[in-house]
Amino acid sequence: MTTHDRSRTNLMPIGRFSNACRLSVKALRHYDDVDLLKPAFIDPDNGYRYYGSEQARDAVLIAMLRSLDIPLLTIRSLLHAESNTLRRLLEKERNRIAGELAKQQQILNSIERIAREGDLVPYDIRVRVEPDYRLAMMHCRTNAERIVDESSELMYRLFDELASSGVEQRDPCMCINQSPDKTGCIIVQACVGVSTAADFGEAVEFVDVSGGPVAWLTHTGAYEELGIAYHALSAWAQERGHEQRDALREIYVNDPADTPTNALQTVVLLPINA
Repeated sequence: MTTHDRSRTNLMPIGRFSNACRLSVKALRHYDDVDLLKPAFIDPDNGYRYYGSEQARDAVLIAMLRSLDIPLLTIRSLLHAESNTLRRLLEKERNRIAGELAKQQQILNSIERIAREGDLVPYDIRVRVEPDYRLAMMHCRTNAERIVDESSELMYRLFDELASSGVEQRDPCMCINQSPDKTGCIIVQACVGVSTAADFGEAVEFVDVSGGPVAWLTHTGAYEELGIAYHALSAWAQERGHEQRDALREIYVNDPADTPTNALQTVVLLPINA
């Protein structure tokens, strides 16, 4: 028996190991390349890979974790993690997948809305002249995935600040959303109409927002589906040669705290040049 033959004693060639562990040969070769599951022995003469029976556990667990759409870098950490680390890593993956599912549900809802209306621009878009506003404002930096939750939280913080100071609140209740920058960051300004200013330090600003012509529509339903309204306004304005002169605005007609999601009304305004 040669040295190479003795080295392969009690080892399985890659094909047999693949069948036993329900991992393709291609996957096993990739896991070798990325140092996730190295063969127990590689024949230096022909490059054939061989695996030991003690490697079957890791191989089967890798197959199971990949079937759950867990990334290879996380799998590397999970394979030999202690209980606390294991729970933390799996909770992180649970949150990631839950976020992806929520996003897919939003996409599905938007497709259903368009199909229901039978129109790629399912809104009645009009032009009006918006008045000037005196507004109390707070702002935050967010992104497309978190904008609904974080802008809602920001708005309620603004309500609390105004209520605690006794400042009279007026319409509109509005968010001004800047366009995303190159990193996907969106600056959101939560605004509420007020009659007088007060000193909140840096917590709240008081600003005057100019009115003027706007293209507008009313969106009924979930805030998560407002992306359709944004695109509809943009397409409408481009088709008619209007230029956007300021950030998009959302005026909230009713309170999500006591209004069913399918009855929420949001007036979306696109400031345009006349």
